[in-house]
This record gives sequence, C-alpha cells and structure tokens, in this order.
Amino acid sequence: MDKSYIYQVPIREWIENDWGKGIFVPVYGSKKDDKWDVFFQSYLISANEAEGQLETDSYDIHGSLLPGITVYGAWDSGEAVYHKWNNDSNMEPLVIKRDYNGLANDNIEIVEEFRFLFNLYYNSQSKEYIDLENDISVIKISGDNLVSIHKRYLKSYLAVKNMALIMHIDSRCVDITGENVPTDGIAYRNEDNTIFYTVNTGRCHTGVRQESFSILFGKKVLFGCELKDCNIWPYNEEKHYIDFVIGVDDDGREIHHTCDPSKLSNYFGANPTAPHYLTPVFFDSAVLNKYYSKPEIYKVEDCIIRCGTLWSLYIDNQNTGYVSVYLGDLGRDLPSEQEQHYWRGFNKALDAKLSDTKFRRDFMSLPTDPQSLDFIFKNTYLKINRQFTEKMGWPLFLELDEQDLYNFEGLRIPINNSIVEMDMLVLSLVKVVLDSLNEKEIVAQLTGTYEKLVGSISKLEAWFQEKQLTDYQDHIKFLRNLQELRSSGTGHRKGKGYQKISKVFDVQKENYAETFSNILENTISFLNYIGTHLEELSK
Repeated sequence: MDKSYIYQVPIREWIENDWGKGIFVPVYGSKKDDKWDVFFQSYLISANEAEGQLETDSYDIHGSLLPGITVYGAWDSGEAVYHKWNNDSNMEPLVIKRDYNGLANDNIEIVEEFRFLFNLYYNSQSKEYIDLENDISVIKISGDNLVSIHKRYLKSYLAVKNMALIMHIDSRCVDITGENVPTDGIAYRNEDNTIFYTVNTGRCHTGVRQESFSILFGKKVLFGCELKDCNIWPYNEEKHYIDFVIGVDDDGREIHHTCDPSKLSNYFGANPTAPHYLTPVFFDSAVLNKYYSKPEIYKVEDCIIRCGTLWSLYIDNQNTGYVSVYLGDLGRDLPSEQEQHYWRGFNKALDAKLSDTKFRRDFMSLPTDPQSLDFIFKNTYLKINRQFTEKMGWPLFLELDEQDLYNFEGLRIPINNSIVEMDMLVLSLVKVVLDSLNEKEIVAQLTGTYEKLVGSISKLEAWFQEKQLTDYQDHIKFLRNLQELRSSGTGHRKGKGYQKISKVFDVQKENYAETFSNILENTISFLNYIGTHLEELSK
C-alpha cells in the first residue's frame, strides 16, 4: 500500500520545492485536512544571522515575542533591560497571538509596522488586509487562524528591514488502517542551508487498534527581494507607459503610440513630430463597469473618475457607447501600468469626436452643462430638491442613507445593453425618486379626508389636486408606470404584468440604453414640473 502520506511526502515536497510557486505564503496558524495537521509559526531576524537559525535542531521561538523586561544576572540585583520584543537577539514577530488569560477571546494581529508600511485596510467580514490603492488582498486569515501573506509584500517588507523570515513547521499524520510502518527517521538539509526538516515515524496502540504516526519538524528561511525591487518610495519612482490605439493609417491599419507625456507634442514646441498630448483616445463605454461596480472606492462623475483622493482621470463620458480620454492624460493620471493595461483592453479606433460639452469646456473655456441624460438627471434632481427645501422648509426627496447612496451615484445610461443592468437601474431610480419622496411632510400638507391613500404617488397626486395644479396627470401616470416596471420586473418574477408594462416603455426593442434614456427624460420632466410649480405648492 502507498504510504507516501504517512511519510508526509507532499508536505516535504512543498517545503523543498514549492515555496516560490504560490502567491501567498502561510506564516502562522493551523491547516488541517484528512491526512495532515500542519502548524506554522514564524519570526523575523537579521538577514545576516538567518543561516545560523537552521544550524540547530531547536524549534523554540525563545518565548513570546512581546514587550517585556529582561533581567541579566540575579533577578533581585541584576540589570533590568526593557526590550520591545522581549529578547536581545533582534528577533521580531510578524503575527502576534493576543492571549487575555481567559478573560476575553484570543485574537490574531499583524504587526503594526507591516500594516502601516503598506497602508492596509482591514475588512472584518472577509478577514483580509487589503491594499486599497492597488485593489490587492495582502493578508488572508482563514480557517483555524491560518495567516497567509502575499509574497510580493512580504519580500518587500523583508528587503526594507534587511531581515529574513524564519518559519517553523510542525506536521502530524496518523494512519488508522492498521498497516505497520517502520520506526525510523528522515533528515534533510539543502545545500543553501535555507531548509531543514526531520520526519520520525512510529507505532502506538490506542486500546482499540494499532496505529502508525509520523511527526515532521521543519525550518525554512525566506529572504527579501533586492531593495531596488521593493516598489516602496524612492524605489517606485520609475513609471512605465504603454501604447494606445490613436487611429488608423491610409491602409486601415491601427496606429499606436505611447501615452508617456514626455514623448508627446504640446503647444510649447515639444516633440513636434509626435501626436499631441490632447489627442483623443477612444474606448468602449464598458471600461466604466469596473468603476461603477465599486462605488465605495470609485466615483464616476461628469467628465471625471475619482479614486478617493488617490488619483483622478478626466474623461469624456457624454457620448453614448464610447468614452474618450486625452492620450497624455492616460499617461499622466492613470496611477500604474496595470491600470493602463485595463484601459487598453477597451481601446478602439473609432470615427468619433469629442462631445460638445467636452469641447466647449476644454477648448473654449466655457461653463457648459452636461449633455448626457444621466448627469442632466442628477444635476436636476439635486437642484430641484435644493430649491424645494429653500422654498418649503423641508426636502421633497429624503436624503439617501450612506448604504443607499450608490443607487444615485451609479445611475447611468446602460453600458452593457443587458436586462440585468436595466433591472438594476430601474430599481435604483425608483429608490432615488419614488421611495425617497417625503411622504410624512406631503401628508401634513393635505387638508382633505381620504379613506384610501396608499403609497407616495397617491399622496403626491392628492396634494397636486388640493393645490389645483394642472397638467400633472401625465407625470403621475409615468410615476405609476415606473413603479409597476420595478414591481413586475425586479420585485417579482417576470410575467404577464411585466410583458404589459414593458410595452409601455418599449423594452421589447431590446435597446436598453434608449429605453432607459427615455425613462430619464420623463423623470427630468417630472422634476422640472415640480420646479415650475413651487410657488403654487408653497401657498
């Protein structure tokens, strides 16, 4: 029978060979499966002293690496010296297990220096430390507090500190088949003296059956990368630039050029034979999906994308179906080569031009309203609600909760022309407009008695009636249709009701960008109706 598992051959192969293949390196905690129970622990020591740690068979981490006082000599008369990590061997922890002596649950912490160096954010739900700037999970805590660290960040940390990571590995295996395994041992040390382990096998009787077991004790060392490759300032100053498609030649072949601003022409005489810094580069509008899908990180606004305060990119998102960016801005503003490659995947040669809005703003220095209906809606919504609040003393639309704000910020002309996106946008629009109507204050304005007045639209209609407004019926009808589109399309299974209401909005065309544009136009018309009748409503 194959006994490779009792001799822990896969574990040994991983120790000997596979350190460099994975993205994440386990540095602390347990990893259990049906064959092996493996425990990892590690510490940092000066890179110059790392090899000496493997000269001994000892697997002691020399006590807890926590702040404390060491007394040299007799405890009552010796010299007492405080050490940050309670040792005089320059050993440091990377992972700290906090023990509260049974007064609270133990927990795992990553040393502050590592977290601060890479400015990591802790996501308590996924138990991950994340580099938000680059959208990379750096530390994962899984299972029985198994801590794994992204190899690039770990090696960069070791490089800047000129330290090495010493890992201790304790792996246990039990064979319950009753097969006898010789009581013997295996020892291994590689030529570089960076790996050492022993495997000891034996047999025992549990009182029920004879069992074979093996115990593996191992040590392994990981050194940092070259300091120049750590990607930490000032070693991250060099920026790389890629080529983008900027047009086609006389034979219809694509023309490519770098986005490096220093290699482009400008209005001051630089690189006169090169394309101009302000050359428009065109992209499928699907390039914006990444930024709309993470509203907690990115904001897609009128002609600009923002990533917190980290970076921003001026764009032209006023046309339907495509987005454009100036060639020089791609190089100047996109923060990394990775981000450039993302945009390059959506790059197209198009017979297109800048929107009138972008042209008037950039080349004529004229303050210009957006021309895309999604931004027209957002501007109108905010303006009317502000004017209404100033006139009435209360807002027509209640402020969205922070966790609902994405419904407003993410409203857009559909990018993917899919029913999924259409449903999501209709749901968001209803939340922003209908579900946010200030029903309490609207009802407070009513003077009549109503037996059945259910829902915000009915209450709004009753208010319009009491104020003797005219020509509001089409707006009320639109709002009811919009509510029905939400209810029959996203709130429930699509059935006959959805088929009926979808004809009202021409959803059957399967041109969702046009359909939702028409919905936004009607919503803007309703908002403007409110704005033009503020005087009557305030009386």
